[in-house]
Amino acid sequence: MGASALVGPSGDAYSSIDPENEDGTVKLDRSRIQPTSGEKLRAGAARSRAQLLAANLHAPDVAFASTASFDLGGYRVGVAGIGASPEPGVATPDPGTALTEAARSLAAAGAQIRVALVAAPRGEALRLAEKVPGFNLMLLGKPQESGDGNDAPAPPTLVNDTLVVQTSNHLQTLAYVDFFVKADDFSFQDGTGLELEERRQSLQRRLGELERRLAAWRAEQPAPEQRIAAAERDRTQLARDLQALSAPVTTTGSVFRYHLVEVREGAGSEAAVAGRMSDYYQRVNAHNREAFQDRTPAPAPAGTSRYVGAETCSHCHNQADTFWRSTQHAGAYRTLATQFKEFNLDCVGCHVTGYNRPGGSTVTHVDALKDVQCEACHGPGSRHADNGGSTDFIRRRPEPSVCMACHHTPHVADDWGVALAWPHIVGPGHGPKSLPPGGK
Repeated sequence: MGASALVGPSGDAYSSIDPENEDGTVKLDRSRIQPTSGEKLRAGAARSRAQLLAANLHAPDVAFASTASFDLGGYRVGVAGIGASPEPGVATPDPGTALTEAARSLAAAGAQIRVALVAAPRGEALRLAEKVPGFNLMLLGKPQESGDGNDAPAPPTLVNDTLVVQTSNHLQTLAYVDFFVKADDFSFQDGTGLELEERRQSLQRRLGELERRLAAWRAEQPAPEQRIAAAERDRTQLARDLQALSAPVTTTGSVFRYHLVEVREGAGSEAAVAGRMSDYYQRVNAHNREAFQDRTPAPAPAGTSRYVGAETCSHCHNQADTFWRSTQHAGAYRTLATQFKEFNLDCVGCHVTGYNRPGGSTVTHVDALKDVQCEACHGPGSRHADNGGSTDFIRRRPEPSVCMACHHTPHVADDWGVALAWPHIVGPGHGPKSLPPGGK
């Protein structure tokens, strides 16, 4: 997350992020906002109907506030925003001093429940929570984000009377914190059992991994029944252990309860947001279709192979082709087309064969190379076909790096592996002893 906070009219809290990041959100240069960045920041706040909060940041063209207060559920809730990790060499007010002043301001305004939004490395934020009392909840976001790697969920932590919560990057998880007020007591006790939360999260991850393994094993022909039976017993025991750790904690006063939820496609979507995303992808599609219409693949150098497409392969490898057409690889391009992403430069390369390779395909010239075909794994096949199927001109079994070039986080689960996926992509026609890449 970025270094300032946006608080919407309903109390929704957002943090600003660099606009050059992949998600295209607002840029914040810690204590100084450049004019173009300030305009973008104001525009983002206007679109979201949110208020800019940054108790320790100042800029002449951006109207930052230190705090905001609003009524929610019959109680007065106060929020402060802090950017606690400035760029090197840029002087900003001490975040501890700024947060202390914000806490005093919220108390004077009658805020009964107080929340701090902090963008900082986790260690700095925990020290800030220890230094500055007076907040019931601190929501922590990373000051910078880069790369595709998924962060594991950080367990919630109590620092004195402040609950510190940090969700995973790439919108992998959502954290819910509920406050239950009893007799106007705003000293909230732990109603979750936070000392057990890390254990609960570990059990949930193991259950998810086991479910994926079971699905892969059941798809094998023949299915490894003994392995499946043992895994089902493990799953039952893990579920029992998780249920035992999930019983409500008994308390006598006001409590908070914490709950972490993984964001998965099965959770559904919100129509208005989905519509705006679809409009965006359609605009990108239309632009790229025209902008790159003349981008053709480079020819294969003399003496090397070009890509020929699965139709050519099927003349000799009919059984393998029949199986391939039943896999998700065979529908990879269609999944883009239905979402208006077939000309999206971030997507198309992993949904076609020979992308940007000599004798292969480009974003607008895919012809016979739509989908993840035979040559995506085995390499360009023209000389293989022209020389009676000689294996001297083809890659018989790909290295794991071929698969991992597309199957990496955040596009797959952290526990995804080639061995688990193998039965779904290799079947009849590949040989009875066909092993995964790297297999022996």
